[in-house]
Amino acid sequence: MRHAYRQFGPGALYTVRLLRAMDYLWRHLDEPLLLDRLADAACFSRFHFHRLYRNLMGETVMESRQRMLLHRAADELGSTDKPLSRIAARAGFGSSAAFIRAFSGRYGETPGRYRQRRLMFLNRRESVMRQVEIVEKEAVAVLMRHHRGPYMEIGKAFDALRAVLGPPRSDDAPGRSFGLYLDDQAQTPAADCRSIACATVPASMEGKAMDGFEWGEIPAGRYAALLHTGPYAELEESWDWLYRRWLPASGEMPGTTPCVEEYLNAPYDTPPSELKTLLLLSLA
Repeated sequence: MRHAYRQFGPGALYTVRLLRAMDYLWRHLDEPLLLDRLADAACFSRFHFHRLYRNLMGETVMESRQRMLLHRAADELGSTDKPLSRIAARAGFGSSAAFIRAFSGRYGETPGRYRQRRLMFLNRRESVMRQVEIVEKEAVAVLMRHHRGPYMEIGKAFDALRAVLGPPRSDDAPGRSFGLYLDDQAQTPAADCRSIACATVPASMEGKAMDGFEWGEIPAGRYAALLHTGPYAELEESWDWLYRRWLPASGEMPGTTPCVEEYLNAPYDTPPSELKTLLLLSLA
């Protein structure tokens, strides 16, 4: 068992078991976390499961769960008027004070300040200027995991990709991660929104069949590129600006490729305020 966590990849026993546990964690996010039950879902003893999970995912189960819950809480703070106490309770905190401490530690500002800043931005977004470049992109071969449901929950598909790819080796080329978003959230019920988590893979894994995954590519072409810095919960505001402000004034016409996001760093080891996402709007 000493090096069991390295046995990842298509169909590997450890990958299959870990995916079961991660699916259980996402589906039971609103319930108390029962560590033994999570280990049972992965068919590992509690001791071995935690070591495998931490070595493969780069964070503990509790850290994963809190990251997921705070991510959802950030979206609720910015898009709803729910009382702070309700958001704190749904995020699994017994008091607003505990929630404020945890949120501030991860997001670098209190929930109240975060909500206020989001509201201020929404009120003046038409006057905010951003730097957009028109770029030519080559096609990128990727491994894909489809997701159906709220875009804010696509992290479930990215976690599955992370489990399949396993910890990077020193001789691997740096990996790249993308998201493809196929529906307009304003027109499509959240439960029906389709998106695809995508990642490049080491040469040794290319083309191998994997249940629940498929091979594809990020299409080549002309794109309007906008760099977004900050929490993923704020990405929709940047997309709205691209479509509402930049596109009509640019003289460009949108292309046929769905909205693409390239994630230049990752939430597993980066504070939300420092996350960098390249928004790519396909042009004709």
